[in-house]
Amino acid sequence: CIVLLLIFVGGLQGTAANSTEAEMDIQESNLSVEIFPWFIELLGIAVFYFLNRTTLRLPYTTCMFIVGVVMGVSTSRLYKDDQLAESVRSWTNIDGELLLLIFLPGLIFRDAFSMDPYLFEASISQTFIFAFPMVLAGTASIAAIAFYVFPYGWSFNLALTFGSILAATDPVAVNALLNEVGAPPRLKTHIAGESMLNDGSAVVFFTIFGSRFLSELGEVSESNDEPIG
Repeated sequence: CIVLLLIFVGGLQGTAANSTEAEMDIQESNLSVEIFPWFIELLGIAVFYFLNRTTLRLPYTTCMFIVGVVMGVSTSRLYKDDQLAESVRSWTNIDGELLLLIFLPGLIFRDAFSMDPYLFEASISQTFIFAFPMVLAGTASIAAIAFYVFPYGWSFNLALTFGSILAATDPVAVNALLNEVGAPPRLKTHIAGESMLNDGSAVVFFTIFGSRFLSELGEVSESNDEPIG
């Protein structure tokens, strides 16, 4: 009985130790995730302060883009075990749908809230041309490059689906740059209005071309499943 009691107590201690180690691992993982946002905010403040205190004529958005490229390449090519690299990798592997649900509503609300309604009404025809026919033209252009240039052997429906994903750009950096250089309000209204509407057109084009590609896959699979002879 004493031996069984000792074994039982030892098992409880081992379970408690394992649960404590698991909790510590979770806390370390949460800490590594929180490092990157704070680090990038401090780095952005430092870059903004440096650009305002020097004569270097380089846009702030361009500098932050270069910083992001350097961080992404360094963490993917140079494998490190420090917490900053682990935090960058955790944010790099974030779910795309979660990223859209978090950031896209705020970006659209910001553009809509800061837009002049009178200028938007005056330029509604140009904005619709940018957001729908031009997005379709961009989709077709990207699809042509993917179909004729890329060595992947994609079908044209898959190339159109790929083009619909890349055709809708979000000109956040462009809007920030236009505000810095003092661009005309009409030009900023055109770009901001197009950025609000092109997401909807891109979703429509993606749904159409994606369903065509999926039906194409179904036809190919059915033809492959047919018995020979």
